[in-house]
Formats: sequence, structure tokens, C-alpha cells
Amino acid sequence: MAGMMLWTLAAVLAASALLWLLLRRMAAQRNDAGLSTSMGARGTQLGGLVTRSLLRRAALWLRSVLASRERKRQLQERYHMQVAEEATEMMGNMKGAFMKLGQILSFAIEAVPENARNALQKLQMDAPPMAFPIVAQVIAEDLGKPITALFARFDREPIAAASIGQVHRARLHDGTEVAVKVQYPGVADAIENDLRASKGLAAMVSAINHNIDAHGVVEEVKERLFEELDYAQELRNQQVFYEIWRGHPLVRVPAVYPALSSARVLTQQYCPGLSFNDFVKVATPAEKKLAVHVIHDFVFDSMNRYCLFNGDPHPGNYIFQDDGGIVFIDYGCVKSFNPDFIQDLQAMNRTLMEERRQDFEALLKKMQVVLPERPYDLDELWDFFCYHSHPFRTDRVFTFTPEWVQEAFSVMDPTKQTRINLPKNFVFLNRITFGLNSIMLALDAAENFHEIHRRYNYPDAAVPPSLTRVGVDVPERFAPIALSPIRPARAGAEPPAARLSQPGEPHAQA
Repeated sequence: MAGMMLWTLAAVLAASALLWLLLRRMAAQRNDAGLSTSMGARGTQLGGLVTRSLLRRAALWLRSVLASRERKRQLQERYHMQVAEEATEMMGNMKGAFMKLGQILSFAIEAVPENARNALQKLQMDAPPMAFPIVAQVIAEDLGKPITALFARFDREPIAAASIGQVHRARLHDGTEVAVKVQYPGVADAIENDLRASKGLAAMVSAINHNIDAHGVVEEVKERLFEELDYAQELRNQQVFYEIWRGHPLVRVPAVYPALSSARVLTQQYCPGLSFNDFVKVATPAEKKLAVHVIHDFVFDSMNRYCLFNGDPHPGNYIFQDDGGIVFIDYGCVKSFNPDFIQDLQAMNRTLMEERRQDFEALLKKMQVVLPERPYDLDELWDFFCYHSHPFRTDRVFTFTPEWVQEAFSVMDPTKQTRINLPKNFVFLNRITFGLNSIMLALDAAENFHEIHRRYNYPDAAVPPSLTRVGVDVPERFAPIALSPIRPARAGAEPPAARLSQPGEPHAQA
């Protein structure tokens, strides 16, 4: 009997060893761009990270049993740092949904421990790049000519590597400096397989910090990624924003080159400047204050005047220039709102500012936040929307604080949102809370947003753009706030001729 047990144990160990070798081999499988795309290979890498995290957590618990409070804190910091560093390396190599997760977590102020967040910030602008021959191959396949025929110079090393593609600096034959974004081959398949295993993605988020709403973060990633895969649509989105902001003194959108772009290649004007993190380190209080107003006007004028919202407000998408201007990049995820929704949203904000609960309740029903025959808690709804409107609801200087930003994770708990029944438009606007508010916190924003937002909530008052409050001379064409909705053209449709240049015509930065 003992011999039988030994043989059984040996067989189990041998099978386990073979399975381990098979999984390692699957994890090592990569395409020519260095990207693992199969569900098995990516799942194996994720499983390894989660398993190691669980083992570390168990060791942390054992070591903390008799440790002092200070020692427990040190052990927890070390644990989070180890997991974050390993996760950062894995997400950078895997790209796709994994890297997008890291980018979101990297600016989730107060949701992730500071040392872990610092490790994840590497993913905002930089990650392991794909080899240059693959870049050249994608460009030649999509644009029909070799790089040397299309560009006078094309830098082999990328200036940024992101979740879906990487960016190279180049020069056109007429001397124009451009930035060329090239998509990783196979990244669409990788993302599709990642999203099939969304529970695994959520487990990885929990490994970094178990207090985060992991499933909510994963849903955010799923909504964004497939929209961002089509660079041709991103180009059309960027054309619209370029025309809207052309000629503004400080809001800048890079010009795009449709003739040198495709579904996997996007060529746009090269714009030098500092990254968000570098700017925050060196900026004076006055420079930060100016940046607050530039970002504010770009976001809220785009939404309240043109019914558009660029849905990826993370630090890697801002370039800060010497004169105070900010270049806004990455238009892969753009939301176009119905003008009626924007007008109703403005009306709702007025009810919150003026404490008119009865009118607020009527708007909830009109906007289908409250559905017929469905019970609701008016006080809970009032508190929910008051949180979102808190910066501008009262006439005083509002300062973005870590405590207020942290409160968002409680206010927007998924169980509460299920009870509240938020329509999709409102869910999309939650990105402002998680993205823009964290950016404002990093910029030490403290302004009377009540006065500033009268421009949007009371359009008839003709309040000028907020930049005029800090002495910026804004051209007259940017002063009105009347709705002028623009819908970016979808695939197969031409952009509105009155608004945009022809698709094959390079844009020149105004």
C-alpha cells in the first residue's frame, strides 16, 4: 500500500512538473512584435503574478502577527512595492488591457499606495518597445511604401510606448517634424483574449490593492480599449478637436496627416514639451494655476459648447510647453453627447446650486435616472450629485484635497450606482471624477469654480472663458458658449466640409 502511494505521489509530481513546463512554454510564446497574444500565454503570465502575490500576502500576514505597528507598516509598504514593480514589468511587456489598467491605477490618487503608484507611473509614457523592423513592416504594409519613401528621417528608438502602440519621432521630406504612432501587431487579439478573462484582470488589480473596486476598474478598461484600436477613427476625432481649438493661444491639438495615416498608423505634428510628472516637479504655483485654467477650458468648453468629451484624461496625454500652452493628445476614445443631454445637465446643475429639490427630482425622471415604477431614495440621489457638483455648487474658493478625491471611491461604489440606475451618459462622465479630479489635485487647484462654471450653467450670462481670469487674451471666437454640436465622422463617412480640411490634406498648426 505504501508503495502504491509513493508511485501515485511520484506520478502527481511528474504531471505537475510537465504542466509547469507547458505553462512556461505557453507564457514564452510571442509574435514578431514581442507580444504574447493567445489567451493561454497571457493567462499564464497573469496567473503567475496573482499566485506570487497571494503567497507574498500570506507571508506578510505571518510576519505581521507579532510585529509592531511601525513594522507592520514597513512590511505592507514593501509588499505593495514588490507587487507593483512586478506588475509594472508584466503590464509593460503584455501591453493591451493589462497596460491600460496600469495607466488608470497610476493616477488613481489615494486608491493605490504612493510607492506602488510611483512604480506604475512608468507606464504613463514608457514601456518596453517593439523592435524597429516590425515598426517599418507595419508602416509599409499599411501605407504601401517603405519608410524611406515616406519620411526624410525616422528615429529607430520610440519616444513613447503605450498600451496599444508606440510613438516615433520623424521628419517629412518638406522638413516638418512629426510624431508617428504605430500599433503593435496582434494587439487586437491580445485585448480580446484579455477581456474574455476579465475576472483575472480584476484579480490583478486586487493584488495591487484589495480595497480598490477591481471590477469597476476593469469595466472602465473594457469600454475604452476597442474604441482606441482604430487609428483611422482617432484621426477623425483629432481633426474635429483640431478645428475647434485652432488659433487658441494656449490650448493646442496637434495637426494630423491623413495621407500618412491608416487604421494602425497615425501621423501628427510633433510637439515638444514636458510630461505631466516632469511639469509638476518643476512648475511654480503660478504655472500650475495657469495649467488648471487651460485644462479646465479645454475639457468643459469642448463638452458644454461642442458636446464632445475626450474620454481619456490621464497624465500621459498632456504635453506642457514653455509659454504655458498645453498640447492635448490621444483622441482614441471620444464621447459625443446629445445637445438635449447637455442642456438637461446644465439645468440639473442649476437645481443643485439653487437648492431646488423638487425641480431636481423632475429632472431625474426626465433624464431617466429614475425610472417609472421603480423605487428611489431622493436624499441618496441628491447627495450623489452634490458630490459631483461640489467644486462649483457653492460661491467660494474650492481646493482639491486628497480627502475629497478619496471620497469618490465611496460615492461611486458600484452597488450604489446600481441602486441609482445611472444612464450610460452619466457613467461616462464619472471619468472626470477619476481622471480630471486627480489631475487637478496634482496641480494644487484652488479656484472659485462656482463663478467659473456660471459660463456653462448659466449660458445667458455670457461669462468669458476661465483663462481670462488669469490675464490671458482669448480671441473672440472662443468667447461664446452657445451650443454648436459637432459629431466626429465614423468609418466610411466624410467629415463635415465646413468644419474640417479634406482627408488627404495635411493640417498646419495655427
